[in-house]
Amino acid sequence: MGSSAGVNLSYFWALQTIPYAKAMKNLASYIFPVLLIMVGGALLIIGAMQGQNGMVLLGAGLALLAGIISLLLQMGIIGRQVGMVIGVVFAVVAVGLAYLNYRSVEEVIEFNERKLKSDRKLIQALKDMRTAEIGFKQANGAYSGSLQALQEFVRSGTIPMVKAIGQVPDTLTEQEALDLKIIVRDTIMAPALDSLFLSPRTSADRLYPFDVNTFINSPVHNEPFILKSGMINSSGRNMSVFQVKDPRPMVKGDTLFVGNLEKVSTAGNWTGE
Repeated sequence: MGSSAGVNLSYFWALQTIPYAKAMKNLASYIFPVLLIMVGGALLIIGAMQGQNGMVLLGAGLALLAGIISLLLQMGIIGRQVGMVIGVVFAVVAVGLAYLNYRSVEEVIEFNERKLKSDRKLIQALKDMRTAEIGFKQANGAYSGSLQALQEFVRSGTIPMVKAIGQVPDTLTEQEALDLKIIVRDTIMAPALDSLFLSPRTSADRLYPFDVNTFINSPVHNEPFILKSGMINSSGRNMSVFQVKDPRPMVKGDTLFVGNLEKVSTAGNWTGE
C-alpha cells in the first residue's frame, strides 16, 4: 500500500514538472533570436556613430533582420517554409558580403604595393631633377625654371670642374703641394651628361637607367614634372631656389616633391631624405 502511494506521488510530481520543462525549452528557443537582435542592433548603432563603411552597416543590419525573422519564426507568425527561403537568401547575401569585405582588404593591400613601387620610381626621378638643377646652377649661377632648358643643358651643356694637375707627395697636404707649386689647379669644362649621370659613381645604385630624353617626365604617368624657380632673401642675400613636384599623385594631398620655394633647400619630402 505504501509502495503504491509512493509511485503515485512520483507520477504526480512528474506530471507537474512537464509544463515547466516545456516552458523552459520554449524560453531557450527565444534566446538566440533575442541575442542576435541585440548584437545586430548594437553593431548598427555603433557603426553608424563611428562612420563605418556601407558593408559593415549592411552586415549589422542583416544580423538584426535575421534575429527579427528568427523571432517571428519561433512565435509562429511566419511559416517554416518562408523562414527557410529567407534563410537561404540571407546565407547567399552573407557569403557575398564576406567576399566583398575580403576584396576590399585585398584592394587596399594591392594599392599600397602599387603606391610603394610608384613612389620609389618617383623618388629616383626627383633625385635626377635635383642633380640636373644643381649642375645647371653650377654652370649658370641660378636654378632653371624651364624643363626644356634643363633638359637641353643636361643633353649638351657643360659644367666647370676644378682638377688638380700633378701628384701630392705623401708627406704634404694638397694645400701645401699647391703652395709649393708641386701641383696646380685647373678649371675644365666637362660634359654635363657624363659628369652628372653617366659616370660609374653616379650610375651606381640606380633604380632604372638614366634617359636624357624622358627624365623631365614622371616615370609613373609620363607627364611633365611641375618645375618652378625663383629668388628669395636669405640672411640678407638673394638666393636662387627651385621646386619640382609630381604632376599627378596617386593620393590627393600626398604629393612627392624636391626643393623649396620659400627657403634655401634641395631636400625631398620623402622618408629618409
